[in-house]
Parts: sequence; structure tokens; C-alpha cells
Amino acid sequence: MKNYLIIFLLVSGSVFSQNMNELKKSALRDAKATSEASIKKDAVTLLNYTHPNISEKFGKRQLKATIEDVFRTMQAQKIKIVSSEVNEVTEVKKEDKEYRCLVKNTIKMDFNGRFITLKSSLFGFYDKKIQQWYFVESNKLLDDPDTKALFPNFKTEIEIPLDEHIAEN
Repeated sequence: MKNYLIIFLLVSGSVFSQNMNELKKSALRDAKATSEASIKKDAVTLLNYTHPNISEKFGKRQLKATIEDVFRTMQAQKIKIVSSEVNEVTEVKKEDKEYRCLVKNTIKMDFNGRFITLKSSLFGFYDKKIQQWYFVESNKLLDDPDTKALFPNFKTEIEIPLDEHIAEN
């Protein structure tokens, strides 16, 4: 009987680890899709990976229009996303009956000839029904009243770093 218990624990631990690795891979896949969409100014893809709390609050049509307005404003002000790279998906954790993670990324932007590097992160929420991650700018979960109102009682053990802006010469 002891042998069966040990085998069961080993097998279940292996399956759990494999599941977490798969979740991490899918978070990386979805974060890369989001990153590429921001470079391509693809509002539809960005909307698909935006957390439902946000799209339900503003409405998908309105949110898409807002994203497109941001891209038009950036173009008018000669602001361009030069690159957007996903650096790391942190440990996936199960919190509040859902899987979550933090995705660290580096965005290089050209502000009309002045280059800035932004080290930021996205907070990921996994939707197991459709096997997809949704993202929120992680710093907004900390300090943006509107975002905090959309995620009442939000708590996490995942450490959310502050954004870092680096000016380049």
C-alpha cells in the first residue's frame, strides 16, 4: 500500500508540473501575440487578449475605437513602437480559483527621434474554458483607480514591479 501511495504522489506531482509548464508556454505564446499586435497596430488582436472585465466595462466596439485612436495619436505625434520583446513569464500561480502570471517585457519606442526603453510587465489571467491568457498592464493594477475598480479585492502573491523608463542618447 505504501508503494502505491508513493507512485501516486510521484505521478500526480509530475502531471501538475507538466500542466504548469504548458500554462507557462501558452502565456508566452499569448504575450508574444499581444506584443506583435502592438507593433503592427492590430487593435482587434489587442482586444482579443484584453481582460474581459475591461472590454465588458467599456464595450468591445468602444475599446477598439479607443485603441485605434491611441495609434492615430501616436502616429500624429511621430511616436513609434520600434520593438516589443517578451523577456520572461514568471512562475504561474493558482490564486482566487484561477491561474495567473506576470509577463516581463521590454518596449523600445521612438518619440520623434528620441529613443526610450520601457521595462514593464503584463499581468496574465488564464481562461481555462478557451485556453487563453488575458492581460492587464500590471502597474495599473497597483496605481490606476479605474483599473482597480474593475478588479475589486484584487490580491496576489506575485510581485509586480514598477515600470522603468530608460532614456537613450
